[in-house]
Amino acid sequence: MKKTLVSALTTALVVGAASTTFAAANPFADVPADHWAYDAVAQLVQDGVVNGYSADGTFKGDQSMSRYEMAQIVAK
Repeated sequence: MKKTLVSALTTALVVGAASTTFAAANPFADVPADHWAYDAVAQLVQDGVVNGYSADGTFKGDQSMSRYEMAQIVAK
């Protein structure tokens, strides 16, 4: 449990530091520019609320959010 939390926080910090690069262009590979939620997702990235998954550069908006992901958003 502790390793998972530390890993999630480390990933969040690394992705958070790189979020400005994602916001410059298409924020995520799985959210195309013509997607209905593109503007909202891009705004959340620009505001630093969401970071996505750095391993593959995706948002995974079709999956349920974990408690850790929700806690990260609420904390921000």
